Amino acid sequence: MDAEQKYIREAGYDVAEDFMESISDMDIRTGIKIAKFIEKNIDNIPTNKLISTVLGGVIMDDENEPITFALEIIKNKESEFTILSDVQLIPMDEYLDLLNIK
Repeated sequence: MDAEQKYIREAGYDVAEDFMESISDMDIRTGIKIAKFIEKNIDNIPTNKLISTVLGGVIMDDENEPITFALEIIKNKESEFTILSDVQLIPMDEYLDLLNIK
């Protein structure tokens, strides 16, 4: 395992290798919908100086069924770029837990 995290800089934020691996393992339509969700909501993510933030998200698949996911983001005032650290599909129960803890 590499000692340093590698990032890809895109559209005003950095994308970690873990994020790229996770999203590339998903169905292409799901990945595109998650990317659009992130693009739409990236400005609403709070800054946190010390730790990453894990947020829950939900998109609708082609059959109008919900797909829930957790997104790990690092956004602080010292960095000009937000880092998309990881994304994972999660069960609805975990998504609701993330909503409850805000």
